[in-house]
Amino acid sequence: MKRILFCASTPLSYAMFKPIHRRLKEDGRVEIWFTANHDADALYGTVGLHNEKTVGKYRSMLMRFDLCVCPSFFYTRKNAPVKVQIFHGCSLKNRAVHKDALEYDKLFLVGPYMQQKFISTWNLKENDPRFEKIGMPKLDAFFDGSLNKNEILEKLGLDPALPTVIYAPTRPTPTSSSLSMYGPETIDTIAQMPVNFLIKLHDRSFRQWRPKGKIDWAQWLQKYEGHKRVRVIHDYDVVPYLFASDLLVSDISSVVNEFSLLNRPMVLFAVPRLIAFHKKVEAKRGVASSDLEDWGQDVGTAVQKPDELQKAIAYCLEHPAEKEAMRREFAQRFFFNPGQATEKAVQKIYELLC
Repeated sequence: MKRILFCASTPLSYAMFKPIHRRLKEDGRVEIWFTANHDADALYGTVGLHNEKTVGKYRSMLMRFDLCVCPSFFYTRKNAPVKVQIFHGCSLKNRAVHKDALEYDKLFLVGPYMQQKFISTWNLKENDPRFEKIGMPKLDAFFDGSLNKNEILEKLGLDPALPTVIYAPTRPTPTSSSLSMYGPETIDTIAQMPVNFLIKLHDRSFRQWRPKGKIDWAQWLQKYEGHKRVRVIHDYDVVPYLFASDLLVSDISSVVNEFSLLNRPMVLFAVPRLIAFHKKVEAKRGVASSDLEDWGQDVGTAVQKPDELQKAIAYCLEHPAEKEAMRREFAQRFFFNPGQATEKAVQKIYELLC
């Protein structure tokens, strides 16, 4: 019996390894355990996992496993011969390209861009033995036929005949993210349009996972309960709702890259102060230029403030083919093995367990 430990920090973490978990749990030769940075039972309960082998972070450090799977960097204990980093996302902020990742035995790289950033930022070799070209398993659902747009909308009580817009901004900052600067105005503006409107905020937007948030978004969003065309998405997994959407409104979130795989239009807030912050972070690593600043938002239609949203959204919905080639190139740059990442990940895990 081989023992595998999955490590999470928020419900989003589970979304990253859910397809891998579902494949491995079918194998009677594998014993699966779950831990979390905080309350493991509470976290996994929110994603619908019950009667599983959960263990607190500190107790898990006293146990032995054959392999650990981590989409974040909090789990530092070397209590398994192989520790695998699968990352919590891939964005041009390059938070994933962190020096802490180099402590892991295997890096399940999301795509070519991530690989090249690790090489250039940390002076690694092209054939670094930690590199594995896997992709992002959670996005396989875009391609495997498990999702049906009309069924998703009908389950939400929305009219499939209407275009669907999703607002999925990056995690909030005190002053410079689109949610912090324009969140209420953005939501109210889009809600007035004749579209289905899905609101999917980052886990860290809510006080449950970030107690010091300026706005209690769970409470603020209650005003849209019962609205005919607006739905607040509390699901930990954004993938079905991206799939059901005709257009994404965001900023510099990793969902921009993910949505590019669907090759549908995007409207992106300009967030210069937030980009400047991430540019400074990269500069401290010795990176001279900022991809986020230079070309990172070119894949979408830019807006400065919420009063520009309605015009931009209407235009993009009327001209969905605009920037098609750029979105396709974007997706190829960011993702290995679209539709087959889970298979690649599971195959490699079995190799590592041998």
